[in-house]
Amino acid sequence: MKFAKKILAIALVAGLALGTLAGCANSGGSGDGSAAADGNGSYKIGVVLKSLANPFYVTMAEAIEAKGEELGVEIVLQAPEKETDAEKQMQIIENLITQQVDAILLTPNGSTEMAPAAKKCNDAGIPMVVVDTRLDETALEENGATIVAFVGSDNYYGGQLAAEEMAKALGSGKVAVLEGIGGQESSINRVSGFNDKAEELGTLEIVASQPADWDQEKGYTVFQNILQANPDIDGLFAANDLMALGAVKAIEDAGMEGQITVIGFDATDDAKAAIQEGKMLGSIAQSPADMGTTALTTALDYLETGSCEEDISVDVYMLSADSEA
Repeated sequence: MKFAKKILAIALVAGLALGTLAGCANSGGSGDGSAAADGNGSYKIGVVLKSLANPFYVTMAEAIEAKGEELGVEIVLQAPEKETDAEKQMQIIENLITQQVDAILLTPNGSTEMAPAAKKCNDAGIPMVVVDTRLDETALEENGATIVAFVGSDNYYGGQLAAEEMAKALGSGKVAVLEGIGGQESSINRVSGFNDKAEELGTLEIVASQPADWDQEKGYTVFQNILQANPDIDGLFAANDLMALGAVKAIEDAGMEGQITVIGFDATDDAKAAIQEGKMLGSIAQSPADMGTTALTTALDYLETGSCEEDISVDVYMLSADSEA
């Protein structure tokens, strides 16, 4: 994708160069209507994503850029190379503050680690909208920080839905779980939702649950090891599609195609292809494009009026070969 390559190049160069929701009015920003969100003004919005190595965030980036162009808003979009790099995200945010952006959209690489970034934005009078992964409420309180809004999916419900669909497919059986990065809210909630629903249903035995850090290669290696220790596994829930696809490759290399039911999360294009090919049962779908554009318009609402909706949920559903992509 030409656009994605361009954004990735910008992100890499930028990376090298460099409370709880307490109500919108507490977090800075003009809120005086001096510039218009419909294109009559000249807002500059900083966007800091987890990484652009993940197709999910490439899709989000493209949507934000397109919406910004439509509204006449300047988008400064940057990201670290790795989703584990909270320090680089902090450097990017500090750089955006120096550039005096009007607002910052953040998908945090660490629910606790990035809370100080919100405080830096508060001190600079720059409103922050958090997207996809929540900042830890206790960490926000400890830093005396607030954000103006959160936009994301109900990850806990998504995990529950994955367990329900796994139980429908297997009836009963042994399952493994691939977790994201330890401590990240989206991983915690997806895995907790799956585990809690599995326990409630009583038909799924979770025999292994290990982190693979949202990474496809780690998903391959970790699930390879799980398979060696548990060759009788019937199913796998991976908390994102990259890890699921890595596991699919491990299943193929073990000569176990068709023997293990795999459900991922994010419904990326590669996962959709794997679903159509019968390599995955499905993926819990959310819309990174909707999340991105909603976060942008929410920030613009705040800049325009000094208020905005504070907690916005984007629907999730199970994408399978029989459902519409």
